[in-house]
Amino acid sequence: MFATFGDIATNEEANEAAASFIRSKIAEIIEDPETTRKLMPTGLFARRPLCDNGYYQVFNRPNVEAVAIKENPIREVSAKGVVTEDGVLHEMDVIVFATGFDAVDGNYRRMEIRGREGLSINDHWDGQPTSYLGISTANFPNWFMVLGPNGPFTNLPPSIETQVEWIGDTIEYAERNGLRAIEPTPEAESEWTETCTQIANMTLFTKVDSWIFGANIPGKKPSVLFYLGGLGSYRAVLDDVTTTGYRGFELKAADQVPA
Repeated sequence: MFATFGDIATNEEANEAAASFIRSKIAEIIEDPETTRKLMPTGLFARRPLCDNGYYQVFNRPNVEAVAIKENPIREVSAKGVVTEDGVLHEMDVIVFATGFDAVDGNYRRMEIRGREGLSINDHWDGQPTSYLGISTANFPNWFMVLGPNGPFTNLPPSIETQVEWIGDTIEYAERNGLRAIEPTPEAESEWTETCTQIANMTLFTKVDSWIFGANIPGKKPSVLFYLGGLGSYRAVLDDVTTTGYRGFELKAADQVPA
């Protein structure tokens, strides 16, 4: 998506060309037409297609069956296997539950994280998880996140490296200058959230239900969870924030911080 043609994520015609190519390759691999139909992605190329080496070939084996549970839901799990709504028992020895994940903010919400005056992160994120730069949050001084809400949507190791280095440099700056507290302003957090929302709305990602907006979690309000401007642009933003004296942050010396 990002390493080939630059408009796949923004141009619907280009997106369909890529999606058609992927579908044609899947159709070449799977031998049974009904299995092909069940496994064939539809709609926009705005989720990760399953292009793993050998994945589709597995469904040509005589002991492998694809069951489309959106069409034929699971009724119950019995001692012998899984029973679907059509009454068929699919016998099996082992069941692996791959039920999805609450990406980006889910694990932070599960911890008892509290900021100024005991503010819970869940209360602060009521309705939509937010941050400044995907790294910090207003009302939570000296708290830094890695891969927090509205961090860069990229291959994650480079993002982690970028954020960890920036956080380390910021802590060093604070120690060197006698600072006891660093915290983004609510205005900076709000502006960053709006920036991420505007960029997301320029792409085709918002046109499909996806985990990158929290749509895979029942009852979770879909919201923008990533900065979709690319890692190069994100690094430039971090550099600008640093060189302008930590624009968007409140920096407080020891004598300005209450005990």
